[in-house]
Amino acid sequence: MAKKNKKNSKINQRIRKYFDDDPFDVGIERVESKTLSELFAALGIYDIEHNKKLMIKTLRMIWSEAESTMRQDILHFFEADGRVYKSEKPKDEPHFNREEKIDAIIAELDVNDEEALRLREAFATVRAKKITIEKMESKLRHIHFELKKEKLERELEGIFDIDDSFEFNASLKYSLYDQSFHKILTLHTKPYSYELIEESDFDALAAKISEDKMQAVAAKQKSIDAFLASLKYPHAYLTTKEIIDSLRASPPKTTLAYPLISAKVLKKIVREKIEAKEIEVHSQELLIVVDEVLQLPYSSKELTYNLELSIELDGVLEEIWESKRFNFDAVRADVKKEYEESFLDALEALVEECRGYAELLHFSEEELHERIYAFLLDFMPRSLHLTQKIHRKVARRFLQSIQGELIKKQRQELLARTIRDFKNLFPIARGMRRKLTLHIGPTNSGKTYTAMKQLEEADTGYYLAPLRLLALEGYETLRSKGIDASLITGEEQILDEEATHISSTIEMMNYDVDVDVCVIDEVQMIDDRDRGWAWANAIIGAPAKEVIMTGSPNVKEAVIALADYLGEELEIIEFERKNPLELLEHPTDFKNIEAATAVIAFSRKDVLKLKQRLSADFNVSVVYGNLSPEVRREEARRFREGETEILVATDAIAMGMNLPIKTILFSKAEKFDGITQRNLFPSEILQIAGRAGRYGLHENGYVGALNKEALSILKKNFSKEPKKIGTPFKVMASLDHIKLVSSILEENSLEEILRFFIKNMEFNGPFYAASLDDMLEASRIVDSYDLDIATKYHLACAPLTLKSSYIIEAYESYIHALEKQEPVYYHPPKLQGVYAQTSDELLRAEDMVKEISLYLWLSYRFEDYFVDAEKARQYRGVLNRYIENTLQQTQLVQSCKLCSAPLPYNSKYAICQSCFKKHYTHRGRGQRRSPR
Repeated sequence: MAKKNKKNSKINQRIRKYFDDDPFDVGIERVESKTLSELFAALGIYDIEHNKKLMIKTLRMIWSEAESTMRQDILHFFEADGRVYKSEKPKDEPHFNREEKIDAIIAELDVNDEEALRLREAFATVRAKKITIEKMESKLRHIHFELKKEKLERELEGIFDIDDSFEFNASLKYSLYDQSFHKILTLHTKPYSYELIEESDFDALAAKISEDKMQAVAAKQKSIDAFLASLKYPHAYLTTKEIIDSLRASPPKTTLAYPLISAKVLKKIVREKIEAKEIEVHSQELLIVVDEVLQLPYSSKELTYNLELSIELDGVLEEIWESKRFNFDAVRADVKKEYEESFLDALEALVEECRGYAELLHFSEEELHERIYAFLLDFMPRSLHLTQKIHRKVARRFLQSIQGELIKKQRQELLARTIRDFKNLFPIARGMRRKLTLHIGPTNSGKTYTAMKQLEEADTGYYLAPLRLLALEGYETLRSKGIDASLITGEEQILDEEATHISSTIEMMNYDVDVDVCVIDEVQMIDDRDRGWAWANAIIGAPAKEVIMTGSPNVKEAVIALADYLGEELEIIEFERKNPLELLEHPTDFKNIEAATAVIAFSRKDVLKLKQRLSADFNVSVVYGNLSPEVRREEARRFREGETEILVATDAIAMGMNLPIKTILFSKAEKFDGITQRNLFPSEILQIAGRAGRYGLHENGYVGALNKEALSILKKNFSKEPKKIGTPFKVMASLDHIKLVSSILEENSLEEILRFFIKNMEFNGPFYAASLDDMLEASRIVDSYDLDIATKYHLACAPLTLKSSYIIEAYESYIHALEKQEPVYYHPPKLQGVYAQTSDELLRAEDMVKEISLYLWLSYRFEDYFVDAEKARQYRGVLNRYIENTLQQTQLVQSCKLCSAPLPYNSKYAICQSCFKKHYTHRGRGQRRSPR
């Protein structure tokens, strides 16, 4: 806060330069209307009436309430303008500081020391230019008035109350039941006007107040005597002792008209008149809680609740002291009616909402109410207050309870309205006479090269890549051939208005742009658990005269089935590998690894360990999935151009990365596929192994392993035919599907809609709805925000790393800003040094790049809110260089799991020595235990 105030103070001083040393609030009045309008435009405020008086008022408010960033923007505007708006008023001469000016004016006034001291205190915080002799004279008159009152209070032993009556204590006599005692009571005279106190002679005014005090005492004594005389004996409610005790204990100062009775006695009397659960005595009221029962509408059920009766205490005291016959029945009936009418109104609103949910089920009034009561009675407090929170809970429980019945009713209607024949969801493709061509063959067979040549020769074309890296390579290849092309990926768009060709990631395909040739790369990905729907959609919906698919041989039957479903011509061209691929007979020891070798691992951790071990003898490049495409590309370039001799990679190199690899060595032949740890499939082994031996560089390609276990699995599967990909294919709910289901179910929960789609949607063709685990997980996050269904859908499609708390935190902050309709700025994180010291620091930098990818992806869908896209791109370059610098270090250290301190190289433990001593070493023999 101190820093913020200091910054604002500096801005306040700097703005005075442009207003002739006047503050902003004064100087802004001298700025012309036209300049004020330009200032609002510069601040991005357009919905302001261009009336000078209103603009000045609004700017003063902004200046006083805004954060320092808004003040800084206003200052920058006047710095750019450069003009000084001079004041026509002459400057005050001579110039005094506050103390000097106060002393100078006091010297002109006839005041004593006490008055001078009070004047100084009164003006101690007033700005010097606002201190005038007139104001000080006015204040002096008020001081005279206050001093006079204080003197009167001292001499007359009392105080002036807030209404300017005189409050004092007096001794009053009580005589009853042959007893007599005096009691001090606080009394008041009538109020005295300001003019009377100010203008009257002190002694005369003191005499008048003294006389008024005696009259007040006499009047009060007369009132007490009359009250005591009126008391009946025996009293209807109080014993003689209770009366005496109440009069003695009654407080000296009270606003009650009748003497206060002790809480114990009062509660005893009230309980004789009403059966109360609780009684509370407050200063002005009596709170009584009783049990009541409400018969619920359309039901035999009853609801017992607490009825709170708030009764004026003075009224109860009057009825007790004057021995009146009183009861609470009328009050109870009125409050009960008010309580129950309010509850029944709230209940009716709840019933109407639930009736809307259950409209298709045609419940009777009795059944509808009974279903609601089944939840309502569990939530209702004893106060009979049906709050909005309870309303929402009951409505949600009610809706959940009827979901199954609603689905049964709505399914027929939904399916009747949905285009069940999936191919007809792509009208442009269906309106063209398309030819399908399938290039199949192993890696290094030239199938993709041939397809790209046909794409280059076409007048217009589309290249659909499985990865952003390959989309970028496709774009650069087209541009290198002199072809005008655009690049479209989830987080990057390079658009050329003259473009005839588009290179795109497959999920970003535009089904409204028709072309001559569309190349769909790595078509065997149609069988992928998470992304296969994108290849199915592209094959069915690509609006191209010729659709060329490239992939491995095991996709052949699947594509034939698709062509039959579509009723379109299919040509299959099979390719052979251009050079042989040989499986090594024996495991390869680390000391026998040669240059131009790629070592394969299946986790980031294993890749970095292998990299450190091999860095002792080689320059090493690394490629794994968590690295950004830019870093993967740079690492591949270093290997391709001979800056490094060894490549350590995951199966991320299996897809489309053309590298001069002579030998592929598997460190393991098993992987975790997101569900279980399993051996590699033959198709996966061949896809990775096929990267060995590039045509024109190495005559043969060699495949082996670093250990017997991995080599055994390779030998068993190397010559096996990969499992054929068959039907049905996964397809994904489009936004149109989502909107349709949302409208029918009256449901704004994306998770519920996706689950409904997955479980219930049926198609005529060889398809079924994809079960998208990541999208479902994302939908659970977006459903907790107040957003429309289309926005939720786009957010749930964003590229997320759900295992990274860093990414999820950023994702949720972006969604929160969208919910509030606020701009989303990119805030670059700070980096320590020019490269990471530990693998944890490297992982955090990798997550930072993924955060930028997420930001840029969202910026293309919500460009009005994500305003820092260029800044994010620039910082992605900084992070990529940081990661590249890190990967070129020979070794990274692990960090302590408890305190994050670096561990010694090749440490066998997960924590440092200090944490071990602190957490795992205890006094006494046998108390030391090792961390797991």
